[in-house]
Amino acid sequence: MILVWIIFSLTPLATLGRQVKNPQTPETTYSIDAIQDFTGDKNLCIVIGGVIGTYTGGGSLGDVYEWKITNSTGEEVLNKSGGDQFETIQFLYSAVGEYVVTLKIRRGTNTDFFSGNLTVKVQKGPNLILKSDYLLCGDDPVLLTALSPNTPNLSDYTITWKSLDEDGNQVVIGTGNEFLTYSAGYHFVELYLTNPDGTEACSIQGTTFVGPPIDFQIIQSAEQICEGNSILIGTDTPLTGEWFIKKSTELIKKSLGNAFEITVVSSELTGPGLYEVFFSAEDEEYPNCSSVRKITFELLGSPNVDIQVLVSPDDCISDNGSFQITVNTEVDSIEIPELGIVESPLSSGQVLTYSNLTSKVYSVIITQNSCKTIQFVQLDSSNAPVGSNNPNQIKPEITTFPETCTEDGVAKGRIKVDFGQAIGVGEYRLLSSTKGQIESGNIPTNGLLTLDVPFGKYLLELVIDGCSYPTETFTITDQPHVKYSIPGDFLICETFDFTPETEENLLFTLTYPDGRTQALSSGNAFTITQGGNYILSGAPVEASSSLCSLVEKFNVSVLQTFTFEPIKEERGCFAPILFVANINGLLPEETRIRWINSGGEIVGRGVEFYPATIGFFSLLVQPLSSGFCDVLPVIFEVVPPVISVPVDLETTKICPEPGSVLVTLTTDELEVFQTEWIYFDLNNQRKELPEFGGQFEITVSEPGTYEVVVYNKLLCEIGRNLILVEESTLLTLPELVERYPMCSKKNNLSPIDPGNFAKYEWFFQNKLVSTERLYKPAQIGEYQLLVTTEDGCEFRDSFTAYDVCDYKVVYPNAMILGNPDQDFRVLMSEEITEAELFILNRQGELIYHATANDIKMEVPVLNWNGKAHGKNVQTGNYVVVIFLRNPLYGIEEKLIGTLLILD
Repeated sequence: MILVWIIFSLTPLATLGRQVKNPQTPETTYSIDAIQDFTGDKNLCIVIGGVIGTYTGGGSLGDVYEWKITNSTGEEVLNKSGGDQFETIQFLYSAVGEYVVTLKIRRGTNTDFFSGNLTVKVQKGPNLILKSDYLLCGDDPVLLTALSPNTPNLSDYTITWKSLDEDGNQVVIGTGNEFLTYSAGYHFVELYLTNPDGTEACSIQGTTFVGPPIDFQIIQSAEQICEGNSILIGTDTPLTGEWFIKKSTELIKKSLGNAFEITVVSSELTGPGLYEVFFSAEDEEYPNCSSVRKITFELLGSPNVDIQVLVSPDDCISDNGSFQITVNTEVDSIEIPELGIVESPLSSGQVLTYSNLTSKVYSVIITQNSCKTIQFVQLDSSNAPVGSNNPNQIKPEITTFPETCTEDGVAKGRIKVDFGQAIGVGEYRLLSSTKGQIESGNIPTNGLLTLDVPFGKYLLELVIDGCSYPTETFTITDQPHVKYSIPGDFLICETFDFTPETEENLLFTLTYPDGRTQALSSGNAFTITQGGNYILSGAPVEASSSLCSLVEKFNVSVLQTFTFEPIKEERGCFAPILFVANINGLLPEETRIRWINSGGEIVGRGVEFYPATIGFFSLLVQPLSSGFCDVLPVIFEVVPPVISVPVDLETTKICPEPGSVLVTLTTDELEVFQTEWIYFDLNNQRKELPEFGGQFEITVSEPGTYEVVVYNKLLCEIGRNLILVEESTLLTLPELVERYPMCSKKNNLSPIDPGNFAKYEWFFQNKLVSTERLYKPAQIGEYQLLVTTEDGCEFRDSFTAYDVCDYKVVYPNAMILGNPDQDFRVLMSEEITEAELFILNRQGELIYHATANDIKMEVPVLNWNGKAHGKNVQTGNYVVVIFLRNPLYGIEEKLIGTLLILD
């Protein structure tokens, strides 16, 4: 069972104050003038490896709390922050020393709204050594110890032990460091240390369970029995073990032998009083620890009366008889059925007299405390009948026969009455000394009467023609049968090894529900796998035995398949770790539950289990009221709970296009069930953003601070963070013109420089061609440029590139001297701004030279009429050299050709 003072942790751990039902909250109006109430534990004692300190910030709704705890060396042992759930925290101190608890509260975006600290002194407390579960073995008591005997100043502690009463309330059962218990069930301990100033410190509450290895209950047919009766006692589980009995005033227990169930007869007891019956069973898993349960029952004393016949009737038909009853104890009632009389109540010393009675057997039934005692008054006639009208009495011959053995048990005894002749009207009554009248009827007219009765003492009353015969008293002898014990109807799982319990040498024959039979000697087990009705016959092995066989019937129910598994439940924000036994096919109260640690020790017995440590455990569930099922325990691991997750936010600045940004949350999404987003504008006004609930990435367009709070599946806060979103101030556009030249021959043109940006992306025909700042187009066509500023803003522009080196030059390869229409001239495209002409003869001599600037498209330049030094040159072939230039585009090209001059 859980030790209730433990908060699970292996390292210092903060647990939070409360759970939110819905993370969405309304807008909050702040009161900046609110007074902070920063309080908490300052003096603590460490027990069970740690002590919990509780601290409260006392802020307002919407505040964010930042808690830090440092130890005496300055090491930070706690650093947690969060919203309303962090208004109150609990911290587990695991080492003695002086600590400083620091609290900062952020209200909106005001991170310095409040700051304070507390100094905490943690001292060594007592060492609680109470375990979570104790085995109760046999009659041996269990010693529960709260604190280590070596605890300093042990006498200064006040220690109280408690248990549960019948109503489930805790009641004090003892005080002191040790308590010796003989009782199974929950036990509680409370202790505290009293300081010199009278205050309580180091307060501890603990719980443990004391119980036997096997779960079973003793079932009894009654809690009180009367003298002359018996009580049947068994268990709710088909267990065999040894039974004991003792009177409550006696010290020594008497063994009643091994059996599944027993019958205790009042005649075997030592008189009225309270009796205790014990049952002891063994578990193979715990061979040195007997599981013992006990019940009590009370044998009530019989009322005491004296009955005296005063006058016997003169004859069998006279009514002058009488008897007297003297009451010696308090009596609830006296009933005489034959007279139709009921007297109640009666006090000791009262005398009752009944007269004018005929010859008859009168039953006096005395009742006290629901116990009834029967005494018979045999009022026989004192003389034979007198007078001519009196019938003659014929003395019958009465023969008794004892009980006898049959194939399947014991046959009843017999009473045979023979009058030797025919009779008139005859009647009889058969009365038992313990049960009163058990049978009555008419006697056959042939004078023969036969009655079958079990063993016991009887009275036989005969009335012939109205005349009562003298009462006959006789005993039917008991015929002993073999003794063995079986459980009553019981449940089994898939299979159950059933061994009848006996101390005799017997041969058992079991008839299965399908009619099949099997015979086994004492001590051997029948394997039962079927549900239904069974018949068991036990007979002595020795043929010479005088014992009869005994046949018992019982019913077996086969339990439907059941499954179980440990389920981890989380019932609140940072509550202790809890596992619940999830059982299918059976109700929890119909099972025996065991939580077992890795060392094989029982650490829990209920549906709920609060582990005190991490590690491996197992769950084993067995059905009660059945044979032990062959089931395997389910092994599971207890791991530390997740109380926080990383919360990282990323964003950029708001740019003109698209006018919004993404705020992206990175966290452990497997642990995060819900997210809550909050917005603070530039004036620190808070606004909830419910439209973003549950999202890990949001799109926003307003500058300000955005905060995200993450919750687990219980809607407990496990982390938060915030980030500032600003508008970008870097709004310079890239510097581009509509058209840019390029040279497909030799690109000596200056590159395009769009300006200073953080990132450049040049695209041609939607393909990225460069990420450099400077770019020379390599092809003609449409280009796009995407630039990104340091703030992450993107700007786009486009331009067209045209080829300035794709110019055209046209000149003739022949000319006719003196013909102005067929002279030499050059036509070129507008990309050429300068041209220079050289005409050489075959000897390399320069014949003609000319230059042209500001050349216009389709306008002839460098015209030559074929003259040199004022005269026509000789006809023939000449060499033409033309230099083409455009300094702006870096064009400089040399063309060489031939020219044929004709006359």
